Amino acid sequence: MDMRALAKQLKTKQHSPKQVIFQFDNESWIFEAPQVVEANMMGNIVFQVIGKYERSSGISEEDVTLIMEKTNCSKEQAQKTLKETGDVAEAIIQLSE
Repeated sequence: MDMRALAKQLKTKQHSPKQVIFQFDNESWIFEAPQVVEANMMGNIVFQVIGKYERSSGISEEDVTLIMEKTNCSKEQAQKTLKETGDVAEAIIQLSE
């Protein structure tokens, strides 16, 4: 089977979203203005995302710096506590105890 026939069978659609984000436990992949191809493969909907992306840990360097300044802890301690609590104020309180 040639590729054109296969493409017709897959019933593809093109999409142009502003952003696509894949969120994992410890990081996110952020695609800005990607091309997205949607295909129906034997009843399953499949999406292919094409474009450049940036990885983000979800933790702001400004927040980490603030925690370090307020508690005199290491960068690693600040990052770990911020990941665990999800809140700058709570991280500062925990590291101050």
